[in-house]
Amino acid sequence: MSDELFAMVRAAARDEAAAAEREFPYSPATLGGFVRDVRRRRAAGGAMLAVAGVAVVGMAVLGLGRPWQVALPAVTPTPSASPSPSPDGSPTPTPTVEPTPTPSEIPTATPTPPAPEETTPPPPVEAPPEPPGPVTINYSGPGGGSGEVLIDWAPIAGATGYRVYRADAPEGPFVPSASFDVATGETTVEFGGAYEYIIIRGPASAYYNFVQYVEAVQGGPGYLQVTAYNAGGEGPASATVCGVPPFAEFVC
Repeated sequence: MSDELFAMVRAAARDEAAAAEREFPYSPATLGGFVRDVRRRRAAGGAMLAVAGVAVVGMAVLGLGRPWQVALPAVTPTPSASPSPSPDGSPTPTPTVEPTPTPSEIPTATPTPPAPEETTPPPPVEAPPEPPGPVTINYSGPGGGSGEVLIDWAPIAGATGYRVYRADAPEGPFVPSASFDVATGETTVEFGGAYEYIIIRGPASAYYNFVQYVEAVQGGPGYLQVTAYNAGGEGPASATVCGVPPFAEFVC
């Protein structure tokens, strides 16, 4: 082939290639690059989808729910009255609904009685003391004045008072003449006959330490007895003594 013919063939080939490129501008190399680019983009998108899927699954496992869904309030299913089959095939028993008791059927609680109030027990009552022992009269006879009769005796341990009994005869009957309160020093006259005065003096004087009874009674001689008493009672009577006033015409 001559050079002119070869040049004409090459020119014609270039013209055909240019025309083909105008009709179909994407060459095989261009299409191959486009395909490779599309594959890379798909691979990158698939990787992102895989990462998102792993994150969603992790959130579901942790109980965070589905982030793309709105959280709805939990609804407790109402048990159906009809029996549902159990996994082993036996029917599930229908739950029994207990009727609500009326107010009259509801048992009322028995009121608890109030606890008794604690009271302080009274103090123990002390037993009364034993009555005093007998009185021993130290002197009996005329007193210092005209018509006086006087007797005296030593105090008795435990005595709170003394009583003098009088009679017109040695055998009695003896009746109370006067009593004496040791605490107050007061004399209570109990004689019912005629007298000028009757008095009992306690051992308060510095000149004597005995109890003294003095009387000025009208009539004959007086026969006297003395007792001591306290809260436990009256002790036994002393021996009977006779008090004769001075210048009397009679003797005991």
